Amino acid sequence: MKRNFFQPVLILSIVVTGVLPAQAVSLVSHRAVYDISLVEAEDATSISDVSGRMVFELTGSECDGYAVQYRFVTRLGEKDGTSAVTDFRVTTFEEADGSSFSFASSNFVNNNKIDEVRGVANRKDDEITVGLTVPEEEDMTFPGSAVFPSQQFEKLINAAIDGQKIVQHLVFDGSEKGKEVFDATSLIGARGSLSESDKDSLLSIEELAKSPFWPVTISYFDLGATGELLPNYVTSFDMHDNGISRNITMDYGDMVLKADLTQLDVLDASSCN
Repeated sequence: MKRNFFQPVLILSIVVTGVLPAQAVSLVSHRAVYDISLVEAEDATSISDVSGRMVFELTGSECDGYAVQYRFVTRLGEKDGTSAVTDFRVTTFEEADGSSFSFASSNFVNNNKIDEVRGVANRKDDEITVGLTVPEEEDMTFPGSAVFPSQQFEKLINAAIDGQKIVQHLVFDGSEKGKEVFDATSLIGARGSLSESDKDSLLSIEELAKSPFWPVTISYFDLGATGELLPNYVTSFDMHDNGISRNITMDYGDMVLKADLTQLDVLDASSCN
């Protein structure tokens, strides 16, 4: 499993033929809190239990761009009775037109920083150039067809609205030390809506109760890999048409985690003039 356990994808082209024109999509500014639990772990791993919390905050608009603050804290229980606390933090900003994407991440284990990455990706013509400044200065070039995370999510919502079932993207999200682009295949299920019996105190929030959603599964593969492949990482979730996600699972191959939405705050955001 290549993708680092501490780097879950920040829950973002090439699409199938017969695509309808893209509709305007607006990702609602919000702060979502998820409780983390262990679904299963292979016997070969040393993990016996996982608990924690994930906080995802998105602000901005389709005119001003999107800023993300993300934190993923877990307690990993080992079979020998020991445990470790991991703390992964991400800050990003993505220009509205997809021209640039700045990212910074840091990773702590038991309050000790073990990793930090900072950089900026800029799109020009048929290339994306990435300039890293931390941990050291380094420049890389990727295909210009790659999308950034908010772009990916907007394209997924448009594809779901248009009735597409399979969508492919090249994705650059700054993970894997900012040095890789992934080939992502998304499967989109049937459109759903919350029923009255579903609408408890959380789900009755207007931005959930009145917005349709689609079950989505995204598998991330190495760019250019061939043959019989297994994905590096698979995530599944219910995707609402405003960008809010529920019922998230994260499959790292030898371990599967679940993220249950426990708090949702809709935030004020600038509007397009």
